[in-house]
Amino acid sequence: RVGMMNPQYLLPILDDYISIFKNPKVYKFLHIPVQSGSDEVLKKMSREYSVRDFKEIVKKFREEIPDITISTDIICGFPEEELVEDIEFDVLNISKFAPRANTKAARMKQLSGEVIKERSRRMTELYLKYAEKRNSNWIGWEGDIVIDEVGKDNTMVGRNYAYKEVVLKSKHSLGEKVKVKIKKATPFYLGAELI
Repeated sequence: RVGMMNPQYLLPILDDYISIFKNPKVYKFLHIPVQSGSDEVLKKMSREYSVRDFKEIVKKFREEIPDITISTDIICGFPEEELVEDIEFDVLNISKFAPRANTKAARMKQLSGEVIKERSRRMTELYLKYAEKRNSNWIGWEGDIVIDEVGKDNTMVGRNYAYKEVVLKSKHSLGEKVKVKIKKATPFYLGAELI
């Protein structure tokens, strides 16, 4: 699996980077942190990219690799809910904003904890809706997964080529490759049966 890449470093090498993901030995999983869906906030955070840059990267990846899993990080406490609706992330890591001492952000007017908590709750609801919608597209898919952990309640967990978590009720060895059919989708994982 390829690690995380920030948007400003990815843009100049976008086509070459996409070609890496076309290799069948590479998981189709992209972690690209956006931090905020507001250009104004990104500027205040001293980020060297725009929301448009981020959207361009995601659009190009999804055009070239439609089943790619997109993961991002967002700092909650600023109005970026629209980006969550626009992109429909597969994985969303939500952090609640907390200023660090001696930074520009620490000198800004701060939002109340209640406002940040409510925004985090709303963003989580949106994310869960879209993650389940995107995962539902996998129902009926047949293919190989690699078992990479023992799950709960006599299950095994593996990953497909898009690094989607796939749960099945059968015993296997870690590292084993098995052929499955996806029968169920949740926001967090896909349920499968052996075929």
